[in-house]
Amino acid sequence: MASEWVKLTVRHAIPDGGAPNAYVNLTNASSIFHQAAGGSEIWFLSGSGEEGKIQVTQSPDEIIRLLNESAYAHRT
Repeated sequence: MASEWVKLTVRHAIPDGGAPNAYVNLTNASSIFHQAAGGSEIWFLSGSGEEGKIQVTQSPDEIIRLLNESAYAHRT
């Protein structure tokens, strides 16, 4: 399986008020959950507790769309 990198926005703002971007390899993701407050929580196989997940502002549908767009871009 090829790497499946997508650029996402981390939910928790950094101290200067910005929201950092993260390049996430979804190859290692085990689940993507919709959050009631919006956005998603992505769980990874290689972690446990807080270290095994990341919260982002994109919905699960947006993440899958970005992943599909990335895969298409690599094929052309």
